[in-house]
Amino acid sequence: MTRIADQIADQAIDWHLRQDDMDASAWHRFVEWLEADPRHAEAYDRIALAGGAAGIVQAPKLPEPANDRGYSGWNVGRWMAGAAACAAAVVAVVVLQPAKPDIYTVQTASGETRQVALGDGSRVEISGGSRLSFDRAHPRQVTVERGAALFHVRHDESDPFIVRSGRLEVLDVGTVFNVARDGKRFSVAVAEGSVMFQPKREAVTLAAGAALSVDEDRREVQVVKVDPGLVGGWRTGRFAYSATPVSQILDEIQRLYGTKVVADRGLYARRVTGMITLSGEAQRDVPHIASLIGANWRADGERWVLTPVGENRP
Repeated sequence: MTRIADQIADQAIDWHLRQDDMDASAWHRFVEWLEADPRHAEAYDRIALAGGAAGIVQAPKLPEPANDRGYSGWNVGRWMAGAAACAAAVVAVVVLQPAKPDIYTVQTASGETRQVALGDGSRVEISGGSRLSFDRAHPRQVTVERGAALFHVRHDESDPFIVRSGRLEVLDVGTVFNVARDGKRFSVAVAEGSVMFQPKREAVTLAAGAALSVDEDRREVQVVKVDPGLVGGWRTGRFAYSATPVSQILDEIQRLYGTKVVADRGLYARRVTGMITLSGEAQRDVPHIASLIGANWRADGERWVLTPVGENRP
């Protein structure tokens, strides 16, 4: 048994060391390895948390900033190590400043996408079921109230591009990144450039191909590796998930395609690691998703219902 555990640990270390140089084919093999045995994902998380093979460390708790007594810092869980030191661009997450005047909103219905071209040469691609606020007085300041958007930002050192969401800000100085807001869940994924979380405190630097997610209720941050080509995957229907709750995946499906999918309460807490390619046709996509999460499916009028395998369909 110890020998098997050692073999799994060696494989996890090998995958971890290869992360920065993996192509799309290698990413597929990595996901298959994670899904083959629950021990694989557990071993990989231990190695990544430890920053390689140096041993397991306790995720630090960030200190409370002196100028904001209401902000209690985050528990940072490193799911990857050495996320590159390059700084072609910088994204920082800080406390939200007071609301600005001259705000107008752009809202999309489920299944609808829009593209907004800004006067400075930047542009924003907006996913379905999203709501964003723009500032006429400050065109390079945008708020993501819900949903997701992919930002293509023109570099301007004298006027950084700011994306707000909830109590957080993303400060950008020239890169391509996706911001998503779903209730208390917030995430940033970078396709080009590099990003930094809390640069003046416990700085976590991420290269292109890394994603940072925040659980505001639990004050936790997780950092994972992603395929840069899949950042903003809602545009193409190609998604990569890493221990993602089923509830989040179903919300995303509804936002993208306007397809209502509900699940038994017991399914919502399940987590999925793997890749999904959606066709945009519910009759093809829903059975595929049900198979991935281990569920039965049925059509019920304009919605789809998922139940745990083994339960009888009504």
